[in-house]
Parts: sequence; structure tokens; C-alpha cells
Amino acid sequence: MTATLLLTGFLVAIILLMVLGMRVFYAILAVGVGGVAVMLGPSQLRVLGGIMWESSNSYILTSLPLFVLMAEILMRGGVANVAFNAIARLLGAIPGGAAYANIVGSGVFAAISGSSVANAAALGTIAGPQMVRLGYSKRLTFGSIAAGGTLGILMPPSSAMIIYGSLTGVSIGQLFIAGIVPAILVLTLFILLIALWSVMRPQDVPRSVERIALRSLPASLLDLIPVLSLIGFVLGGLYFGVFSPTEAGAGGVLGALLLVLLRRALRLHDLWDAALVTVSVTSMIVLIIAAASVLKYLLAYMQVPAELTRTISGLDIPLWGVMLLISLLYFLLGMFVESVTLIILTIPLLYPVLLALKVDGVWLGVFLVLMIEISLLTPPVGLNLFVLQRVQAGQTFGDVAIGSAPFVVVLMIATVLVYAFPEIATWLPELARQARQR
Repeated sequence: MTATLLLTGFLVAIILLMVLGMRVFYAILAVGVGGVAVMLGPSQLRVLGGIMWESSNSYILTSLPLFVLMAEILMRGGVANVAFNAIARLLGAIPGGAAYANIVGSGVFAAISGSSVANAAALGTIAGPQMVRLGYSKRLTFGSIAAGGTLGILMPPSSAMIIYGSLTGVSIGQLFIAGIVPAILVLTLFILLIALWSVMRPQDVPRSVERIALRSLPASLLDLIPVLSLIGFVLGGLYFGVFSPTEAGAGGVLGALLLVLLRRALRLHDLWDAALVTVSVTSMIVLIIAAASVLKYLLAYMQVPAELTRTISGLDIPLWGVMLLISLLYFLLGMFVESVTLIILTIPLLYPVLLALKVDGVWLGVFLVLMIEISLLTPPVGLNLFVLQRVQAGQTFGDVAIGSAPFVVVLMIATVLVYAFPEIATWLPELARQARQR
């Protein structure tokens, strides 16, 4: 049985089990354990416990719950809401200002949440109904929120990059720094798209514009300082090598606690709920990684990654052709598999192949995260679309999906730019490396 056929069979089996309603962890584990029992023999099952423990008992993954907890504290303590409202006030005098605020606010939220779904859910609840009441079209409203939400896994601290780093051994600090410039690029392209949308479809943007009183500007800027200071502390420490990603996460949690305590906005049960969400999210990801390690062990035993590397190298396809095929694979799989599962299933297979083709691991992390961002906006399993469908503002799933489509095109353009000009992703990490050596 060829590597391609074996791999396709496993992926189809996993997707089929998930379609039938089985949870992701059990679907991957069932296929992995079943494959080991049938292909390697029942005697090999005894080693799987150790493999699963080793894959999940990783120091690199300790930064994940810390950044999740930091985001939860800031969200529940109202700090994130205050920051978004300040951005909305600052941009309110511009036609279409609320849509711009969605994108800029998403960038700020992304730098504290690390999750696209959490980003979209928070902004959808805060901004969605309000924009519809102001007269914005539902497609522009929820398309911009869904797209802005994708910045959550590109702008550091990104949960996707933490998972990628844990699976490949690439420095998470370098990945975080590498995501900054591409995130700013995507954010800028989103803003340009909204400006174009406002010109081409002025009926989607309300004409009445609320003027901002000059006396409110200092207060709005003051509301942004705490969040921006925390972001600067975490990212600045990583950039200059003052602390590791795990230490940055711990510092971020302490900083978040300090901010909400100063505002007297966090009650004890809010902190408990934040801890429960952190445990739930982290456990889900770690369990999927543990299940995927069984499948990875089986595929490695069957020499699937090695055979894939030999096959692709033997085809004499240029690198752009290989990346195009991988992009198509992510686009197709992203329609049926949610983002975390997509990373965990594909990276262990693709990384050795692309490493053999001399692809930079840090650049590859940014490129693949961009592809995963697209999967968050593509039906039928675009998670951001489903999250925003549940917001009570009269929108349909079609409104969210159609409104997101232009932003998918923009993400594709950004992906092409990152491929054509890899310095977009590699320049800042290299600069940080040089700064640490001085």
C-alpha cells in the first residue's frame, strides 16, 4: 500500500467518524489504535501509553494554558471591552468606522487572546448587534468580524504557533515574533478591503457619522494604555530575549490580574470560570495531540513521511508547486476539519517533507497559519462562521459566509505575498536574533 493511499485512507476514516458525531480526540485515537492493531499487531498496543504521555508531557506546551488564562482574565475583567470601546470611539468619525474598529480591535484582541474563535466570539457579541442597529449591512458587519477574528492565531501569542512549535521543535519565541509583521500586513489589507467595500457598496455603510468630542480623545487613548502596555511587556520581553514564552505567559497572567484588580472588575467566581475555561481548552488540545501521536507513530513505522519525501523530491516539482499543492490540501481539509485538528494531523507529516526541501521552519509556521486562517472562514466547517451565526442580530449563516468571502481572497493575497517575499516573516526574527547577540 502506497504512502498516499494509506494517508488518504486514515484521513477519510477520521473525517467520517467526526461527521458521524464522534469527538475529535476519539476519532483520531480510534483510527490510530485500530491501525496499530491491524498493521503492526496487538502486541504493539502496549507502547502506545508511553507515546501518548511523552507527546503531551512537553515543557513547550506549558505556555498555552498561561496565555489562555491571561486572555480569559482580561475578557472577564472587562479590560478587553474597554479597549475595544476606546478604538470604536476613536474611529467613529470615519464613514464605516465601526467596521475599521472591528479590524483594529481584532488586532488588539488577538495580541491578548491567541485564539481566533475567542476573538470572533468576543467581537461578535460586543460589536455585531450594535453595528446592525447603526445601519451596517449584516454581510459587512459579520464578514469583517469573522475575518478580524482570524488574526487571533497569527498575532502573538498564538495558540496555533504554540502547537506548531511543540510538534516541530521550532522556537515558539521566534514564531511569535515572525507573526507580527504578517499580522500587520493582513490587518492593513483588511482595512483597504473595507475602504473599497464602502466605495463600491455605500448602501452597506451608514452615512450618519457621530462626531468625536476632542475632550473625549485623551480618555479614549487612556483606556488603551493598559492593554497596549501589557502587550508591549510580553512581546518586548520575547523580542529582546528577556524571558521564554512560558515566562512571558506567566508574566502576562500577573499583568492581567494587576489590571483587573486595579479596575476592581474581577470577582472570585470570574477567576474560577477563567480557570475552568483554561483547563478545558488546554485539555482538549493536549488530548488531541496525544491521540495524534499514536497516528504519527503508526505512519512513521510504515515509513509514510519518508516515502512522501522521496516521492515529492523525485517528481522534480519546483517549491512553488509543492506549496501550491499543500495550500490546496489545507483549503480542502479546512472545509471539514477544525483548525487545531488540522494542525495536529498535518504538521507531523508535512514538516519532514518541507524540511528536506530546505524550507525555513519559522517561515513555514507563518505560511501554514495563514492557510489555517482561510480554513476558519470556509464553509461547511469554518468555525468563525458558526460562532458568529449564533450572535443574535438577525443574520443568517449565508450572510456570514458571503460577507467573509472577500476577506478569504485577501488572505490568499497575503499568503502569496508571504511566499513571494519571505522576509515579511523572517526579517523581524532575524533582527531580534541580532539584537540579543549585541
